[in-house]
Amino acid sequence: MSRIADADLMPLPHPVRVDAAVGSSIEEIVLDRAGVLERVRPHLASAAVSTEWIINEVPGMLELTMASVGAPAGLNAGLAMLMLARARLRAQGDPILQVAEPLHAQLAETDLGSGLPAGFFRSPYPVVYVELARPSGLEIHNRASGLHEVEGAYIGSYCIAPYSRQLEGIGRVEHLGLDPARETRVMELTITGSPVGKDNALDDASVDISLFIQDDDACLETLLERHIAYYRSGAVNAQPGFEIPEQSETDLAAAVIRQLAKVLLYLNLPDAEQAPLPERSQLEQRLRGLGPKKAARIKRRMATAYDRIVIGPNLDAGAAQDPPQDPTQNGAGTARSVRPHWRRGHFRRIRYGEQLSESRLGWIRPVLVNREEAFGAVKAKPYLMR
Repeated sequence: MSRIADADLMPLPHPVRVDAAVGSSIEEIVLDRAGVLERVRPHLASAAVSTEWIINEVPGMLELTMASVGAPAGLNAGLAMLMLARARLRAQGDPILQVAEPLHAQLAETDLGSGLPAGFFRSPYPVVYVELARPSGLEIHNRASGLHEVEGAYIGSYCIAPYSRQLEGIGRVEHLGLDPARETRVMELTITGSPVGKDNALDDASVDISLFIQDDDACLETLLERHIAYYRSGAVNAQPGFEIPEQSETDLAAAVIRQLAKVLLYLNLPDAEQAPLPERSQLEQRLRGLGPKKAARIKRRMATAYDRIVIGPNLDAGAAQDPPQDPTQNGAGTARSVRPHWRRGHFRRIRYGEQLSESRLGWIRPVLVNREEAFGAVKAKPYLMR
C-alpha cells in the first residue's frame, strides 16, 4: 500500500523512504512495467559498468530515461538515475553509512588539504548510501520544487575499460585530461535532497555527478575543481536533452561533493570509528514467535527501520578543544575571553617507510575553541547505539 503522503517518512534517507512510500522495490515496478527489468538486472551488481553505461547501452533504457526526465544521465538525471542507484544499492545488500552529528560538524570545518593524492578518494563499498547528519547545512536545487536540504548520496565505484564509449563524444577527454587508452576509475555520486517541507515523501531532488580518475597520484583538490568546471561548461550539452546547470546549482553541488569527499577520506583513516546499528535486524528477531497483534506493531515499525553503520566519534570524544585559559586583562582592567570559534582542520599525506616511499592519510582535527561558552550549560545528548 502506498504511503507517499505519510509525514513520518519524510525525514528518512532516500533508499529507506522510497521503499516505505511505494510499498515495494521501485525498480521492480518501473523497469518491469517498461519491459526492461530482466535486461538491466544482470548489470546492477557489476563493478565493470557505470549507471550511465546501463542507461545508454541496455536496450530500452535510453528511451525510458528520455521519456521520464529528458536526459540519459548528468547533473539533473532525475527519476531514472535515482531508481537505478537504489537498485544497485539493493544488489549490494543495502549498505548504509550514517555520519554522526559530531563528525559531520568536524568535517565541515576541515579542509581537504593541498597535495592529497586522488588515490585516497575511495569508497570501502562498490555501492553505498552515505546519510549525512541533519541539519546538514547543504542544499541542492530542483527547478520545479526549489531548494532541498541534502540528506545524503549514493556513491558507486566502477572501473571502465580503455576506449570505453563512455569517454567518447561529450568533451570529457579534453576537459578532464583523460587518456582513452587507460583504464578509468569512476566515482558516481547521486546526491539526494530531502522532501521535508515539500508535498510528499517522493517530492525530493537529485544531482548526479561522475568523477573520472586515471591517476591516483593526481591532486584530489585539482581533480574536483576540474570536474566542477567541466559540469559548468558547454561540453556537457553534447548529452541529448541535457541542460547546462546554472552557476548557483553547481556551487551548491560542489559544496556537497567536498563534504562527501571528506567523509570518504575519514573512512580511509586507520582509526576511523564505525559502529553497527542493526535496527531492522533486531526487529526481525523480535518478530519471531509473536502473536498477530504484537507482530503487527513490530511490522509497522519495520517499515521505517533500517540497518546502518554509524561513523564518527561521539561528541565528548570527538570535539577537540583548546585547554581552558584564564581571561586576560586589558588596559582598563576588564576581563576578555576568546569568542567560541572553530580552528579549521585538514587532511594530509603522511609519508613513511624506507626512503619515505609509502604514504598514508592523516587528519589534523578541527578545534572548537572555548567550547564551554559555545554550548553554555546545555549538556550534549550522547549518540546511543540501540
